[in-house]
Amino acid sequence: NSLIAAQRNYDVPTLQAEVAANQASFNPEQRIVFDKVMQSVTQKQGKSFFVHSGGGGGKTFVCNTIASAVRANLSIALCTASTGIASLLLHGGSTGHLRYKIPIPIFEDSFCDIGHHTDTAKLLLEVDLII
Repeated sequence: NSLIAAQRNYDVPTLQAEVAANQASFNPEQRIVFDKVMQSVTQKQGKSFFVHSGGGGGKTFVCNTIASAVRANLSIALCTASTGIASLLLHGGSTGHLRYKIPIPIFEDSFCDIGHHTDTAKLLLEVDLII
């Protein structure tokens, strides 16, 4: 599956160095978010988190560091956003519409068109983290 292969094709030593450098500059709140999300990922708890702060609060910085930490463990982290501009800020990011086949325009009876045995479906079954 080329989608899974692409999500596992990272330079692990570079990711590890990035994570270490970023963690060194975390403020206490960022450290808490990072630790809680990583605990959920490593223990396969499947928790959902909502990170809220004002502009410039470091949300994207923490999200990119979390994604790099997951990928450094050869796990899969999918980074998605609602707009193309926002997705460009996330390492390896894409829009939710592209990644999850969300139709545009969307209607009350719309659904994501991901077939059961497609590469996208197989990728989603392997995912460890969705941002």
